[in-house]
Amino acid sequence: MLSNKNNKLVFHKLIAEIGGSFVKHTIKKYNGDYRSQHFDTRSHINSMIYLNIRGCKSLREAESEISSNKKLKNLINVPSVSQFSRKNSARDYRIFEDIFYHLVDKAKRRRGAVRLMKDIPPIKIIDSSVILVALKLAPHFQMDNSRAGIKISTLFNGEFPEKINIVKGKVNDRKCIDGLFEHNSCIYVFDRGYYDYKWYDELSKKEIKFVTRATKHSIVMEERMISSDLSKDIYDTEVIMGTSYSKNLTTKSYREIMTFNEEGEAVTFITNIFDLPASDIIKIYKHRWEIELFFKWIKQNLKIKKLIGYNENAIKIQVFSALISYMLIYLCCDTTVLKYSMLTLTRIIRSNLLEDFDEYTVVYFRTG
Repeated sequence: MLSNKNNKLVFHKLIAEIGGSFVKHTIKKYNGDYRSQHFDTRSHINSMIYLNIRGCKSLREAESEISSNKKLKNLINVPSVSQFSRKNSARDYRIFEDIFYHLVDKAKRRRGAVRLMKDIPPIKIIDSSVILVALKLAPHFQMDNSRAGIKISTLFNGEFPEKINIVKGKVNDRKCIDGLFEHNSCIYVFDRGYYDYKWYDELSKKEIKFVTRATKHSIVMEERMISSDLSKDIYDTEVIMGTSYSKNLTTKSYREIMTFNEEGEAVTFITNIFDLPASDIIKIYKHRWEIELFFKWIKQNLKIKKLIGYNENAIKIQVFSALISYMLIYLCCDTTVLKYSMLTLTRIIRSNLLEDFDEYTVVYFRTG
């Protein structure tokens, strides 16, 4: 057990994951402290983590809290609001990006491959979420006549994001997936917003396995019944999709699995996996909901819903700071043994962020 006289805060415990030489090397790599004056890069990183986890609504609120708390003053060179804003706009966002991926690599080494289903290859969920911004504040991210926004395209393993792409909100989902589909040792799950028959063939040629939903307007040219389970209302068919006249006909065969939801509506899945039972394919797709919970958690609990800077660099710093905060909570806290959800852990950490890391708080962490 830790002594009550321990002078380390819960905040210390979190940011210890990005201590040491890595951050120093990263700051030097991108010349982060060039003309930094009072507000150095490490203070900037700690400020953004604090702002996210604490739930500050503005830079002014974060600055006020940091400047009025002697515990934080020891960790952060307090910036003025104008300094904070300028550094969000100008300091290289790649510092924050590299720290995020450093934490992702840590999680992979420490926990191993995330397995959402026993005896099934790792499941990787692909989806995107749009963060809306007032058009007059960020006209360079214009989506339509009244809105602007950014799109965060994410590869999620069911517990934490492994890779993200940040693009303008109006970019089509299929055009922001660079680097997300790279391995044939896992199963990719994505919704029907990504449908493209020729792309399905490209994935299949690379032996990349996937499960997705069929669109309402899917056209099947040829089909052969594989099996059916009338007791469970599951129908399993081998199909070739598309039309010959539109030159969008698949060159490979796919598996179309149809079942019914609680309202009696038909739900159809498309996959290139033929060696798993239809019931497993349906269960695999249901895990797509995990990424929806992640996006909801990010928007509700971290400082992404309201942007605190409007050029591309500031927005990327804000997004990566939120993801860094998520990874710090994930790495430090026990989500498996104690069965706490990330939402519950976030609330616990937030309420104890500036408390001593002692016998009371250690129970929520993986290590003492």
